[in-house]
Amino acid sequence: MPLERGALLLHQGEHIGAIYVVVNGCLILREALGDGGQRVAGLRLPGELLGVESYARGAYSYTAQAATEATVCRLLLPPAGSGRANAPLLERILLKYAVQPELTAAPWAGLPAVERVAAFIENYAQRAQVARGTDALFNLPMTRADIGSYLGLAPETVVRALGQLRGEQRLSVRGRTIRLVEAQSESASPAA
Repeated sequence: MPLERGALLLHQGEHIGAIYVVVNGCLILREALGDGGQRVAGLRLPGELLGVESYARGAYSYTAQAATEATVCRLLLPPAGSGRANAPLLERILLKYAVQPELTAAPWAGLPAVERVAAFIENYAQRAQVARGTDALFNLPMTRADIGSYLGLAPETVVRALGQLRGEQRLSVRGRTIRLVEAQSESASPAA
């Protein structure tokens, strides 16, 4: 299924009838909060599953929106526990995965703001399989506000953190285009 940038794939609370595999592009997961606001709960990149963590509940835990043009593959499923699964092993695997926490603990948990933003960018680049080097450019599909929401930071803090990382020459930033800078090897430093 092709999705245009901004298209909604699924809605929080909607009955789950399928899980999705992201083929290309990026989807942002937004969770509605009790106070009427919302937060960015995650993102999915090529090769990652979407909706499986909601399978056991029977309803999607978030709204998924295409942050870029994207393509997803829809996998239709029987309702959890229905016994109508053509592949009972698949249902058991999905239920096991569904009760596990989000992929892994966020690598930025507990870090100061600048390091939290740096860890997020490193994690995104790794998940997006961005190669390091002088031509390792990639576009962040999220706005500064979305990144802040995801990391628990104000958008202004994200902007300042990106500025500091740029000043420290850890990355270069131009709009949403990021280049990770190769770390200087300690063996390349001059001897005293």
